[in-house]
Amino acid sequence: MTIAHQHIIRKTESVCPTCLVRLPATIYETAGAEVYMHKECPEHGVFDVYIWPDAKRYAWYAGMALPAASRAPQTESANGCPHDCGLCPGHERSITLPEVEVTWRCNISCPVCFMFDGDIPADPTMEELRHMFASILRFDGQNLPIQITGGEPTIRADLPQIIELAIQTGFEAVELNTNGLVIGRDIGYLKKLKCAGLTNIYLQFDSLTPEATATLRGSDLLAAKMQAIENCRAENIPVILSVAIVKGINDQELGDLIRFCMANLDVIKGLALQPAFESGRFAVTNVKHLSVADVAGLISEQSAGQITVEDFWPVGSSHPLCYGSTVLIGKGDDFEPFTRQLGEAEYRTLIDRHSPQGAAFQDVVSRLAENPDSVSGLPILIMEYMDAWTMDLERARGCNLAVTVADGTSIPFCVYHLTDGSGKRVYPHGGRGRHDRCA
Repeated sequence: MTIAHQHIIRKTESVCPTCLVRLPATIYETAGAEVYMHKECPEHGVFDVYIWPDAKRYAWYAGMALPAASRAPQTESANGCPHDCGLCPGHERSITLPEVEVTWRCNISCPVCFMFDGDIPADPTMEELRHMFASILRFDGQNLPIQITGGEPTIRADLPQIIELAIQTGFEAVELNTNGLVIGRDIGYLKKLKCAGLTNIYLQFDSLTPEATATLRGSDLLAAKMQAIENCRAENIPVILSVAIVKGINDQELGDLIRFCMANLDVIKGLALQPAFESGRFAVTNVKHLSVADVAGLISEQSAGQITVEDFWPVGSSHPLCYGSTVLIGKGDDFEPFTRQLGEAEYRTLIDRHSPQGAAFQDVVSRLAENPDSVSGLPILIMEYMDAWTMDLERARGCNLAVTVADGTSIPFCVYHLTDGSGKRVYPHGGRGRHDRCA
């Protein structure tokens, strides 16, 4: 496809989806006002990749960037982005939400799993974790939240001790990313995690139907996940629902999921919507990339316009094209998106670029409220991760979400999970060596 007669929005860099060689890329607007990326690999040919449904809204998002604040690099720029991560001197933003993987084992085998690559290294030792935690605080600063993730972290018998170590190191909050099976089955175990310092649960929760849950997770785990929510309610542990959206499977449930959250605001404190991207094990067919604007459009349709595409705004801590967010203020069916109260000037004044993405607008609401505890609302975050097809290295350099590996270096989330056409990772789990082709 030629782009000679298309409107060019901007130039960037990307990678070949087959071999991951770095390529110049052009972001352009089609005659139908959609946004595509054009790139050409000398070996593997020409790629024109769908990016966004609305060029005007895309340009507005891109123009909403806040001033970037970088941090000290840990690696040198040698092979060029995305092969020098650690972070290298070319990275443009600090990390506001670090992740640490405490295992690559799991207690289920999901058809949709961006972590899977057939290689399961040994769990990091407590000493390695201690080093990783200390490195995060050294390079990214004090008073950060941290997400403990995997694999499935509850597989580790010493998870309470890991959480306790994170708190002792100085993190202000410890979030656990889990499929919920163990905490749903054993409330006593959940109590131990809370006593160790756990502050909230990031719960994998893709659907309110047994059928879609089984399609995405390999079996019907809905009742177990519901019980996990009930156990968190009993222990007063906030839950954020994390939804992997796959077109044709659960993309028509977004309205129902929002209504479910609004009916359970006593325990559910956030909804994270993650369009599926191509990495790891992906056994679901007919997958189409969904952007922030695509997901916002689905929400608008499924809420009968009570929430609109225009209600979702970028967050200040990252590249503006990476996330769309709002907060629904109210309860049940009686709510209004907080972002309707903002103009661009107010946004630039009020948004704290140090707020993690999911907290960006909730933090603004809390600062403006006379009594923050009296404000009831649901933060919604749409998280547009990139794969080898959609990789925009300008966005990658503006990432605020990074995985810290065994040697203490940090790798932006989308780059860390980047795989070539055969599914081989650029950065193996935990940074335990490098694949030959990427060395």
